[in-house]
Amino acid sequence: MNTCKIVVADSDSKSREIICGFLKKKGYLVHTAADSSSALRVSRSIMPHLVIMDVNLVGGNAYKTARIIEDDKISNVIFITNKLDNFFYDWLKTMNIYAYVVKPLNLEQLFQTVEFSINNVNRLNELKTKIEQLETSLKNRKKLDRAKGIVMKMLNISEDEAYGYLRKKSMDMCISIDVVAEKIIKKYG
Repeated sequence: MNTCKIVVADSDSKSREIICGFLKKKGYLVHTAADSSSALRVSRSIMPHLVIMDVNLVGGNAYKTARIIEDDKISNVIFITNKLDNFFYDWLKTMNIYAYVVKPLNLEQLFQTVEFSINNVNRLNELKTKIEQLETSLKNRKKLDRAKGIVMKMLNISEDEAYGYLRKKSMDMCISIDVVAEKIIKKYG
C-alpha cells in the first residue's frame, strides 16, 4: 500500500473529485484544496510528498503559492495547465520538479507523472543527504588537518605522531577526534 500524501489543489470541484478518486484508487493518501490559501494551509499541516496544483487556482497566484511551498521545503509541485506558453515554461524551469500535466487530463499520464516525480524527489533527497554528509566529512577533515599542523608545530613532531596524539586525546576524553581538533584550533589556532 502506498503511503505517499498528495495535496490536490484545484478550484474546479469536478476536476478535483476525478483526480482525488483516481489517486485514492492507486493507493495515495489524498488531501484537497480549492484555493491558494487552503493549498498552502493544508500543505503546511500535512507536509505532503507532492502537491498537484492547477495554475488557475483561485484566491491568489498559483505560481507564487507553489514557490512558497517549495521555498519553505514543504513539498514539490506539479502543475496542471490548459495553456502552454513561454511564461509557463519559464516559470516551470524555476521549480524543483520540471513536471506538469495538461487538461483535459489523461489519468494514466497523471499517474505516471506523479510516480516519476515522487521517485525523483526521493532520489534528490538522498543525493542532498549524501552531499551534506560529504560536506561535513570534508569540513571535519580540514579541521583535523589544521589541528594536526598546530600540534606538529607546538610539539615538534611528525604528522603521524600528531594524529596519534589527537586520537589518544580523543579516546582519553571520550569525545570524537573532530571535537578535540576543534578545541585545539580554538585554544591555539
